[in-house]
Order: sequence, then C-alpha cells, then structure tokens
Amino acid sequence: MADTRTAGGTVPKTPTHNVTVDSVPELKSTPFAVGSATISEHISTVGVDVNDIRPWIGRDVESYRECHIDEMLQELLFRCVDRSKPLPDKPTLLADCLRAVLPICNEGQDAQTIKKHLGDMWMPLNSVASKREDDMYKPFVQASNLALDKLSGLDAPGLVRSKDDDDDKILFHRNDPKNIIQKHQGATSTRKPDVVIVSRAGAKKVGKQSGQASKDELASEKPSKLFKWTDVRSTVEFKHKKIRTGLSTPPATYAAKAYDVPEAKKYMKYRRETNDAPEPTDSTHLPLPGSDAATSSLQTTETQGRSNQSLAPNNKKRGSDQPPEDRSTKKLKVDNDEKGPPKEPLKIHPVLHNGLYAAELFAAHIVRQSVITYIVEDDMIYLWYFDRQDAIQCSGINFVQDLPRFMVLLLAVQRMPYAEWGYNRLFELVDESSGEVRVDIGEVDLTFDLKSDKRVTHFGLRGRATTVFPVESKALSALMPTLPHHNPHNPTSELVAKLYWPEEERESEAEILQKVYDIAEKDTEGKVKYHVPEMVWSHKFEDTSTAHIRTALGLKDPERGRRVLYIIVFKKLDPITDLSEDEFLSAWWQIILCHYALWEHQVHHRDVSPSNLMVYKTSDGRYIGVLNDFDLSSTRETPSGQERTGTVPFMALRLLHKDAIEGKVQHLYQHDAESFLWVFAWVCLRYEGGRLLRKGRPLDEWLKVDVKTCRKEKLDFLIEDRHDMIPSQSHKKNWDIAQICLDSLASYYSLRPSLRPTLEDHVAFKTWLEDHIHIPESLSPSLLDVRV
Repeated sequence: MADTRTAGGTVPKTPTHNVTVDSVPELKSTPFAVGSATISEHISTVGVDVNDIRPWIGRDVESYRECHIDEMLQELLFRCVDRSKPLPDKPTLLADCLRAVLPICNEGQDAQTIKKHLGDMWMPLNSVASKREDDMYKPFVQASNLALDKLSGLDAPGLVRSKDDDDDKILFHRNDPKNIIQKHQGATSTRKPDVVIVSRAGAKKVGKQSGQASKDELASEKPSKLFKWTDVRSTVEFKHKKIRTGLSTPPATYAAKAYDVPEAKKYMKYRRETNDAPEPTDSTHLPLPGSDAATSSLQTTETQGRSNQSLAPNNKKRGSDQPPEDRSTKKLKVDNDEKGPPKEPLKIHPVLHNGLYAAELFAAHIVRQSVITYIVEDDMIYLWYFDRQDAIQCSGINFVQDLPRFMVLLLAVQRMPYAEWGYNRLFELVDESSGEVRVDIGEVDLTFDLKSDKRVTHFGLRGRATTVFPVESKALSALMPTLPHHNPHNPTSELVAKLYWPEEERESEAEILQKVYDIAEKDTEGKVKYHVPEMVWSHKFEDTSTAHIRTALGLKDPERGRRVLYIIVFKKLDPITDLSEDEFLSAWWQIILCHYALWEHQVHHRDVSPSNLMVYKTSDGRYIGVLNDFDLSSTRETPSGQERTGTVPFMALRLLHKDAIEGKVQHLYQHDAESFLWVFAWVCLRYEGGRLLRKGRPLDEWLKVDVKTCRKEKLDFLIEDRHDMIPSQSHKKNWDIAQICLDSLASYYSLRPSLRPTLEDHVAFKTWLEDHIHIPESLSPSLLDVRV
C-alpha cells in the first residue's frame, strides 16, 4: 500500500482505451477503467515513480468530452452572479456580458494596445514564423493583464463586482524557464508551465511588488523565485508552430456575435484522431502500474527507501517526464544509492503537458474538486475542465477575431469566487506555518497534518484519487471503543483518514464493510472477526457530485460514471510486507482464510495485492493478518460502476486476456486464489527485512510493460524463470513454500486453454493453497490458528 495505510486503500488499474460498458453485450464483469488517480497513491510502493504515471495521464486526457465554449462561458458566468438580485437565465447573461465588454475591445488606446499585443504573438503572418515559443508569452500576458485591468472597473450586468482587495485579484504571470517542484510520497516532480494564473498575493511571493502588473510589465518577465503549486490557480500551455497559415489581422470593430471557427480548429486533436503521441493507443498496449497503495500503515518501507529521491534532478523543461531506467531481474541487494540523472525526454504533446499540470494542481491540495487549464495554439485558446469523472475540452476561442468572447472568459475568471476555482474551503490550509488543517463535520472534529511525510497523496486526473492522512479526532477516539465491530486486540489508538472519489452508483465501501461486520459477528471459527479493517466513521459530501457540471453543460449521459467525495476514518494498520518468515506466512494464511470465508458469503474482494494485505500486532506480540480495501469489492452478482477491479502484476493470467479486459470473463474465486500466489512470490523476491529492495529487484518489468507483455512475462516466470531466481534472506523458507504452490499453478497453465477446467471454489482453495500450508514444513499448529 502506501505511506499512510487505511482500510480501503486503492490500487492501480489498467487504463481503458475508449471501452464503455455499453460497448460490450452481456458483460460478466466491469471493463478496465482509468488509472491515473488510482496509481498515484502508489508512487512510494512497489517501484512506481512519477514518470510511470505520464501514460496514464495521457489515457485520461484522451477520453475527453467535447463542449461548446458558449455553454461553459454561461456556466462560469453564472458562478459569478450577484445572488442578492434576481438570477438571470444563462443565455441572457452571456449575451449581456458580450455587449458589456465591447467598449473595452473597440474604444480608446488600451483597446489598440491589447490588439497589438495579441498580434505580436505570431508576426510575421502567413509565413515561417521567426519567433520562438517563449516569444509568445510576453505579449499574451501583457494583453491579458491589461484586459483584466480594464475589466476590473466594468459594471457587468448581473455579476458581482471586481474584488476590492488588490491581493485577491488574479493575473497572468510568466513562469518558463522556472521550475515548479512538488513532492509526491517522497518522490519529486519538476514541471515548467509556460504561463500561470495566480493571485497578486501569490505573485508577490516570487518577488513582484504590489500594484498593477499590467502597467509595470513585471508579470510578463521571468519570475525571480519559484512558484509553488499551492499558489497557482491555473496554467496556460503554448503550442508553437513553425509554419502558421490562416492567420489574419484583427477586425477594425468587434461586435457581440460569434466568430465561425473553422471545423479543423474547433477542437484540439489528441490521439483519437492522430498518431502523434508517443504513448500506446491500444487497450492491450497499456503501461502497467505497481501494486496498491496502502491506506492503513503510516509509513511503508518503500517510502523510507525513496524519501530523498528526486525523479527530475535536472532543470530541463519537462524534466520529470522521463522513462524509468531498466533494472536487473536477479541480483538482490538493499541499496540506498540515488539513481543517476534521467535521460532527456521525448517531446511531449501540449495536451499531455496540460494534463500533467492539472494533475499537479489537484495534488497541491487535500481536496481540489476541479481544475480549469488553457492551451494557446496560434490565435486560438482552448479551455480544459478536469474533475474526477473525466476531462472536458471546450471549443476554441479565436482571441483575435473574437476578442469579445476572450474578454468574457477573462471577466468570468476575474469575478469567480475562490471556491469556484474548484477548491473545497473546508479542507483549505489556513495557517501555512502549522501545516495543520482542522475540519469540523457535524460533531466530528478532524485534524490533518499536511507536513507529515506519512501521508499518501495522489497524482492523477480521473478516478478515485485516494488521499490518506494520519488524523486526530477527540470525538472519534471516544467513539471507537463503543463500536459494535470494535477490535480490542489491536492496541493502537492511531487513526487514518481516507479521502476519495468513488463512483456514486457503486455500493459504498461503508455499506460493504457493514455487511462484512455482520458476517464477522456470526463467525464462530474466527476466520473473519478481527481480520478486517475497523472503520470508525464515514461521511459522503452530497453536494460534490461530478454530474452537476455535466448536467449544466447539457452533455450526454451526465450521470454515467459520476463521482462523489467520501471520507472514511479507520484504525491504523501496518503493511504485511513489514514481516518476514513465519510471521509473514502466518498473516498471509490468515488473510486467505478471511478472504475465502467472505467469498462464500458473497462478499467478493477481487483485488488481492500486497498493499491490501495488512497486519496489526496484539499486546502479546502476535501479528494478525487483515484483508484490506473493500471499496471495489462486489456483494452482488453483477458489479456496478465503470471501474474494473484488479492490480495487473497480481491478477490471474486469464484476466489479462483481451476478452477479460473488455468485461467478458467472469471474475471467479480461482482468480483471487491465483493472485495470492503472485503476491507471495512478489514479496519473497523483492523484500528484505521488511524493506523494498532498491536495486536489482526482480519482476520490475511487470510494472512497466503492457498487459499482453505482462501476461507473457508472468507465464515465463511461472513455467521457467522462477527456478533461477534467488529470494531475499528474510524469505528463504517462504520461497520454498511459494515454489510448491506455484508448481500447482504451473501444472494448471501447462494444459491447453481448451482443456483447463473452471475450478470450483473449494477445489482452487484446497489444491492451490491449503494443501501446501497444512504440512509440518510450512507452519506450526499455533501459527495456523486464526483465532485472535
């Protein structure tokens, strides 16, 4: 799992490529869904780093929806209306604002100056451009900030007035060539957005003085200090074309009517229509994540090993987007040496850069509900809206031919309240020096420590975007001992909070866990009771549904795949990977028994990975295994939602076939039983004394190849390669047992596919697992006892 583990941590899933539930008749399981947000909390776990996430971001961005810019402008303007007055209808509001900005576009010297700055971005026209991309930044910033200055005095019909406090006002500011740096679970990302949108207070932090930056020109120059992502509201990425055609001079006078954008320039094309992106575009050629991030332990061993590693030590632009280096598959060594500098990355499409910046903006806050970013290409500006459901690209505005619409966009940006930028005020840091966020939800008090290196952050766009923090709560600490499912054998009083965005139509994790607790209460054999996470409290933020904006924009199927913010607080657990030899094997077996008992009671976990296998230590020193992460479990015959369950390196080989990826293969118990064996082998070969091996660890390639190749790599390992591999010293005995278990699995897969039987649940449990554990050479009777 990840640094701070809670029950219900999420795992990286294979990203889909335009696969929807409607596209496959008679689905037997849910097709694979997106993965950037679910892989993000695993950066510090089994070898996944920031660079590995870039293709997942590309997959998320590729699945964008399209929306006419007028629909978005109406929605943004409506967020700025003066609610003390009768609310206007949205089309009228847009029409009124277009008319209101016309004098700024047409009259006076400032109007001519704005047009001149915009024209300076690409002159000479209709020829090979003599300018570089960074020559576009200054005139764009100058034009935008001068426009904002003029708009601040505009009495726009129906809207709130411009902010009185100068520090709260926003401006465009050049950023390139400065880097913006951010930590993700001990790993460092380095990005270099071209232009950023910040408040004037944020601009002062990089050395700017108070006053109108559009007048003193400072915002159009290179900043003297580094911005922080926490101060950046939005980004503007520029796309420079060496040959520019079809550009024209501004009209003499603007009118409040739409400019007819040529169809070829209406939307930016990315992957769905072109092949210019270096990442894969086929559902069977997808980059793989690592294992699941934990949500219950406060520090994983892998975080300890990587906490000082910078993934982008150079200052080259796009420096953190390098491919990870290859590693040996057999040499085992615990090594804390740093990696060498990454190689110069391939050129990355501006749409992908834009997605990466959006991911950084999300990651800079505990809860950011949405992000708006911009891409400038020639004389067009494209607005992108991101939330946890998907991306929305708006049709472009030609800011030369249709300056009034660009002005209205700037007007909305200027008047928009802070929360409408996508921030959740409830979770905003008030005192930056303390690093604490105090939240009251009803009678529940929560204190988050944002400076803790034990938190689990996310780095992604679509998906659950799980973030986990150590949390303190007087109310919940008092409540915990009174819970019907309270576990008195776990002596810790520490709590962890999990914030995440599950699909609203899916059965919630809290509901599933309540069914688990009902099963545990009737458990007379001790297989489930005290072997499941202890949920203390949960809350759904009803007003955060991602369907709201899609309904307002009139998009098709706005509620399909909708997500909503949840928070769940658990008693802290520790990762099973902390254990070795008999302690590990005993806890692993306890979890297998719990999993099987729940499966028999129709609670199907379906996501076995190292990060979902947790432990706690009793007061008498015994480690007890816990089956963790139920937020994608199924308690029904037909799973709901759009997210496919499974962590690729640990999934059954059968589930890595194309028909399974498309949702045509039913997820059976034997698939989860097989996953337990992949986890067993993984830990034996990659962990030494509770720490992830830093160098020479085997099986790294499983994290980096596509699904088809991963299946082949795993099959080669199963049939032949494993016999030459050397386990860590702390898992030598366990590796012998793992080899025996894998022999049974190898015998099954040695059969031709047409001859492989579908195993009944009890057969898979007995022949692949139980028969090899219930022998004297494996575990003593005391260690086999699951009772707490």
